[in-house]
Parts: sequence; structure tokens; C-alpha cells
Amino acid sequence: MASNAVVAGPAAKRVAENVAKWRKARGLQQRDLSAKLTEIGRPMLPTVISKIERGERRIDVDDLMALSLALRVGLLALLLPTEGDGQAPVELTAEVTLRATDAWEWAEGDKPHDKAERDEYGDLLRYRLDSRPEWQRDPARSMYNEALQDASRRTSLVGQTGEWSKEDSGQWVLRTPTGIEIWRGPSPEESS
Repeated sequence: MASNAVVAGPAAKRVAENVAKWRKARGLQQRDLSAKLTEIGRPMLPTVISKIERGERRIDVDDLMALSLALRVGLLALLLPTEGDGQAPVELTAEVTLRATDAWEWAEGDKPHDKAERDEYGDLLRYRLDSRPEWQRDPARSMYNEALQDASRRTSLVGQTGEWSKEDSGQWVLRTPTGIEIWRGPSPEESS
């Protein structure tokens, strides 16, 4: 009879190792971490923490959040390696392995991983914009527009590969012939 058990992948194993590493770095016994988790509303017995650290118990996202809070480290410090020179390979899934520095840049929303599909919006800048919370998007959109404006000037896109239109707000929008927005703001003629 086939089992429905979920097999722990590389990320789960790394989280188990990192929980133990950070607990010890904080000078905590498993019972101390258990007490901190109870204080923040996610009780776990010391035996549960022991099973997590040995990779015998899976943790869900609520556990991960609570462990991050209790250990006083960011979520990424539990999910990714924090030691070494950043060149070591990090297995994210069975099919995606990145150098540690690339894994951190991907997880922090700075660049897509190298197995990501190409898109017509500008891979790097679109990824950065989409990976930010709404309240941080204005600076990211500004950076996105500036880079697209520079690219458009360098490759003489203005008036050749897109259509300009002025919105009621007074902003100019450059769209590809298929209608995809590639720039928003003052027209390049106005900002030159």
C-alpha cells in the first residue's frame, strides 16, 4: 500500500538545522525555546522542538513564523544558509539549485532565479516590483520607470516600438504595439 506521507525536501532539512543552530547561538535549551514559543502564542513542547531539529517533524508556516519570532532572526535566516562565502550550492527544490548569494537575492526579492521564465515586462525590474509590498512599490516603480526610460533612449524605442498616450492624470504612458505598458511618467521629451 502506498504511503501519503510527505517527504521532507531540502528546505525542510535546512530549516531543521537552522532552528538548532540559532537556538544554540542564543544559548537556549529546548525547554527555553518551548517557553518562548508559548509566550508568543504558538506552544510547542520541548520534545516537539527536538523532533523538528532532528528532521522527524515537519513544520508549517505558522510554526516557521513563531520560530523566527522566538529565535529573533528573520524568516530567511531559517530558510537559507547564513554561513560561508556565499558560493556553496543551495538546493531549493529537487530541480532548482542556486549559489547561496543567488538564493538570498532571489528570496529578498532582488532578482529572479535563473530557472524563472522570461517575461516581456523586464525580468529583473518587474520581479523587484512584484516582490515588494504595496507601500514600497512607488520607489520600486520609480526605479523601474527610470531603467525602462534609459533603455528606451539607448535603443531609440521612443516613437518606434510603442505608442505614447497621455492619461487624464497628466502622466504619459508608453505601450508596446500589443498594449503592454512599458513606461509611465513624463514623456522623454519633457524629461530630457
